Amino acid sequence: MSRLNPHLDFIKDNNLFFLDLELEKFRNYNKFIEEHFNKTIDNHQEEYKAVMDKIENQPSLYSDLQLNHIQDSLVDRMIEIDRDFVQSFRASMITQLYSFLERTLIGACESYELNHNKEFGVDDLRGNGDFEKAKLFLTKSAKVDIKLLEPNWSFLNNLRVLRNCIVHNNSTVFDNEKRKYNCLSSFSKNRFEIWERDREISFFTILLTQEKFVDEIIENIFSLFEKLEKFEVYI
Repeated sequence: MSRLNPHLDFIKDNNLFFLDLELEKFRNYNKFIEEHFNKTIDNHQEEYKAVMDKIENQPSLYSDLQLNHIQDSLVDRMIEIDRDFVQSFRASMITQLYSFLERTLIGACESYELNHNKEFGVDDLRGNGDFEKAKLFLTKSAKVDIKLLEPNWSFLNNLRVLRNCIVHNNSTVFDNEKRKYNCLSSFSKNRFEIWERDREISFFTILLTQEKFVDEIIENIFSLFEKLEKFEVYI
């Protein structure tokens, strides 16, 4: 018996278990922060209502300038939480999860190379990033039929486009980037919004409006590796 066999058997038996342990950290972290945002927004709405009720009951105590300042401060705080903080957090979750995906895919390819004594590894291939290199290795070396990884592979490939837009373009799509816009527009349904900022400037901004989008990403990552098990590709 090869020395690798007991190790390979252990990987086979525990592959998805260990993957799910890693993904559970993302699930719990996302749930914790989203709940905190929701509670903070609820508390701020209650504060806003209480302040406005007080002003309505005693309007003579406040000048127009004071009223405008109070209202603007409360609204600005709400916008900061609901737009800036939430958007930054969700963008960071997308980038973290995509990095995890690429890292885990490359690790699975390296494990396959080792356990099957392949003549070339994923690092020997040329590709536009680790995701593309992993695809080349899986199809050429592990004989994976990408069609059998659908719809997860297409979902995660679209996530790659979204992640690159967030990281490299500050969540912006320009009017002349038709291919990217069409990809993200199709992918966005029930996941995020694409907001046209100004017709004269001609660019669009990604708004991460759906709280459950991160959970969908996590489940697609898990389902992808669940399907890769059929090709003896393990993390």
